Amino acid sequence: MDPRTLIVSCVEYYSHLKSIPSNKVFVSFEQADFIKMILDTQKMVPEMGPDFYIGMIDGLTYLESDSAGEEYIHYEERTALTTEVVAMLQKKHKMNDLEACHMYYHSKTAESVSEEKTGWYKKSPKEIYDLIEAE
Repeated sequence: MDPRTLIVSCVEYYSHLKSIPSNKVFVSFEQADFIKMILDTQKMVPEMGPDFYIGMIDGLTYLESDSAGEEYIHYEERTALTTEVVAMLQKKHKMNDLEACHMYYHSKTAESVSEEKTGWYKKSPKEIYDLIEAE
């Protein structure tokens, strides 16, 4: 799994598990150096997937209790959408994976995409990309 997809998959999956908007999960992961830890660990055990990394993070910290409801159930759709948008940002701005993820998750648009009730996860990658570029 490429680093961009791994970062996005971990963020969106954790968002789903903990019922926390993904933009807030990314900021928290960033502040706690979890992104670096994930990327460093991937170099040592490249065969591991998001479940492994989420278990590792869950063992180190807690952001909130596990989800009791189904607030963030469309994480797979958000993961696919976000991965494409991040790739578009990366290409346009000649960024590395982490820089492009940072640009995406710190945008106002990402905040709307990460909130299930907006339905923005249903928009096309191009629509989301254009909104971020317009910010």
